[in-house]
Amino acid sequence: MVERPKGIRSALAERWGPASRAWALLRRLDGWLLLAVALGAWLRFARLGDFHNAYYTATTASMLTSAKNFFFGSFDSGGVVTVDKPPAAFWLDSIPAAIWGVKAWTVALPQVLMGIAAILVLYLAIKPAFGRMAAAASALLLAAIPASVVIDSRNEPDALLSFTLLLAATSIVRAARTGKWQWHGAFALLMGIAFNTKMLVAFLPLPAFLLYYALAVNLPLRRAAFRMATATIVLVVFSFSWATAVALTPAEERPYIGSTRDNSIWTLIFKYNGLDRFGGFGGPRLTAPQQQQPGPPQGGLPGGPSQPGQPPLGAGAGQQPPGPPGPGNAARDFFALFGNSLASQLGWLLPIGIFASLVCLVPLFTERVFRRPSSFLAHVRGSPRASEGVLWAGWFGTAVVVFGIAAATNTHPYYLVGAAVPLAAVGGIALASLFGAFHAGGALAWLLPAALAVGGIYVAVAARGAAHDWVVAIAFAAALLAGVPLAIAAWRRLTDTRLAGWAAVAGALALLLVPASLGYEAGGRIAAPGPLPGQPGRPPEAPWGEAVAAYIRSKGDAGSRFAVGAFSARETAPFIIEGTPAVAIGGFSGNDPIFTLERFRSMVAAGELRYFLFQPGSVPGLPTGGPQGQVERQRIATFIRTEWRDMSLEAGLPQGTLWRYGR
Repeated sequence: MVERPKGIRSALAERWGPASRAWALLRRLDGWLLLAVALGAWLRFARLGDFHNAYYTATTASMLTSAKNFFFGSFDSGGVVTVDKPPAAFWLDSIPAAIWGVKAWTVALPQVLMGIAAILVLYLAIKPAFGRMAAAASALLLAAIPASVVIDSRNEPDALLSFTLLLAATSIVRAARTGKWQWHGAFALLMGIAFNTKMLVAFLPLPAFLLYYALAVNLPLRRAAFRMATATIVLVVFSFSWATAVALTPAEERPYIGSTRDNSIWTLIFKYNGLDRFGGFGGPRLTAPQQQQPGPPQGGLPGGPSQPGQPPLGAGAGQQPPGPPGPGNAARDFFALFGNSLASQLGWLLPIGIFASLVCLVPLFTERVFRRPSSFLAHVRGSPRASEGVLWAGWFGTAVVVFGIAAATNTHPYYLVGAAVPLAAVGGIALASLFGAFHAGGALAWLLPAALAVGGIYVAVAARGAAHDWVVAIAFAAALLAGVPLAIAAWRRLTDTRLAGWAAVAGALALLLVPASLGYEAGGRIAAPGPLPGQPGRPPEAPWGEAVAAYIRSKGDAGSRFAVGAFSARETAPFIIEGTPAVAIGGFSGNDPIFTLERFRSMVAAGELRYFLFQPGSVPGLPTGGPQGQVERQRIATFIRTEWRDMSLEAGLPQGTLWRYGR
């Protein structure tokens, strides 16, 4: 028998193996997915390097100076105080920064790549249970949601948080489907990475994940409980491993824990990055490190309340008075999600997402379940559409409720990026479900044209004044033009025709026009209320860092450890990024009780610090922190003003700005 010669494809598969299989996979990819990835890459790469968080950029620069700074996440090269977040995201940012230097684009590059990868991962996560249309629609939504574009375009840790939570969601799905240990372990490790990115907020979707697993796992109850309990233990141990190492390190051998009053990592976890931000119910309006790089001030995300010509709310900005506690104020905060300052973050898609999450839950309730409620668990366990609908809708609902009532969301609108992935998922799933009902005809066929028309018109009308008029006009016209043939097709029972399909696609794309344009216009800017005049913590109004650093270099008498000091990270970050050693003796906000007057005097007497910078135009010694921070900061400010020499005029700065130790 003569052996047939091998075909080219077989020969390539035998010779190249994984490469040929990757090419085969690429050929099978949906064209809509490629469009989503291209759109996401364009929106995210378009402004790479234009914006960055100087506080976090300086941290990355300092972490590269020593292994100790790298592990603890020190804000300054001298290892005085840590950044106010765990270091996982900054460890990632340090890779391109170590290769190409600390620049605005290098510290943002990992976030851009993760944002693009998330589009592909979401597509692959949605497709097995809900089909290609749902997966493609979800990918397109995630590519265009403004908050995702903004966060993925700069060095905020939220990008890593969103990406790892998405990977955790896919891992828990695989764990429930296969029952394999490795997927349980992957889920636990990914949740641990998420925790070491932004602490407690990483556990926000955990109830939805665990509920999904309980409903979907196809293992005997005892085995399923044992595996999830083991995974939970691994999750907790891995999540708190870094914090435990920090807690066990003597205080004198590590940096001070920034943004705490007691130098405790547990305070940072449970208070500063926990209850203070997500306690909700009208608590204090907190602020976060939203610093722009030095230079001309940039406005916030279009649609936000940033004042013209003013930068977004800066690091350490003064707190607004808290609202009255109680459910009433929480409800008021929740409905603020539909106002321009917050609605713009999700491209005004939140009402659509709420409706979509309800559609995702429809597969839970079949006719059999209605007739025999006892069959509910068996039905959900046997239906990936029903169980995974619970996962995505549960994640989205939890995110909306938590961020809706959280006090910090009002001054941190970009926190809503935590709802972007589940919003994209439920939106894509709902669109595919409605299209299926439309294609089948009948009374339910009217839901698709109604949803697309109402949603498109709402987005276009709500975005007036934020997006360009021509974008709003196109979105409005597209929604109407798509709604008319869809309604006619439903009326005449022509829902399975090609024209009806094209109209459905046009109506869906109309929903993306405004969010995509908003994300492009925003670039890396973060929306936030405008700064309050006269309050501490506003970003510098001029790039003083370069002038001060040049002056100190010209004198050649900088300290042995730090060239210059200041109270807050806002003043010192530009120096650290530029390569001039600097110390923020009050941490991020300037109010951390890191230094007593005696310790500060000792540092100065040892020759470790010779220059000190007050924010231009500020009144030194009038802090806004707690009693301990107030007293020590006042004493240090008085010591500087009475025993140091004012070099401001010689350095070309406003009087009272730059001081030198020694007469």
